[in-house]
Amino acid sequence: HIPPGAFSSPPPADDSTSPTADDSSALPLPSTYITCGKCKSLFAISSADLGAHGKGRRVKCSVCDNSWYQSRDRLLDIPTQTHELLPLPKSDLERIAKNLEREESADFAGVFKLYVGNLDWNVKEEDLKEFFESGVEGGGEVCDVSIVRGEGGRSRGFAFVTFYEEEVGRKALELNGKECNGREISVREPNN
Repeated sequence: HIPPGAFSSPPPADDSTSPTADDSSALPLPSTYITCGKCKSLFAISSADLGAHGKGRRVKCSVCDNSWYQSRDRLLDIPTQTHELLPLPKSDLERIAKNLEREESADFAGVFKLYVGNLDWNVKEEDLKEFFESGVEGGGEVCDVSIVRGEGGRSRGFAFVTFYEEEVGRKALELNGKECNGREISVREPNN
């Protein structure tokens, strides 16, 4: 079973002779993966990527710079029949980096969540992040934005925005009824 997250490019080993993510992009996708123990990012990697000799080698996460010894017998099979492999979105990479900078866990998603409704179908996560960070009096940081999408990938017209600090999230409630991308949005605490 694959833990939550998305696949990224294989992590480079600590030595300079190993392939980089750009070099490996033209190669076929391996049938195995590894997981970073710190940020939980997943990386497609083959046994051959661990070198020709020995039981494994040291690898380094390209997301959070964590390094560990990866043995061949601890590679996990990718269930390609049931899972689609996707790159980690830029917003997730930025959130992980900010979390680590703030000495939070890599998967930290904030402390105060808001429901945001009546969204324009074409609004993007970056639009909402900018709207809330610039709209809150005194400023504040958005930790995570999650637009809820239907099966076809189209926005369902609502999202959840999470803030690093409760005080900032409470101030963001004042944006209820304000215009974002041409629509008067609804901002409230979620039902659950």
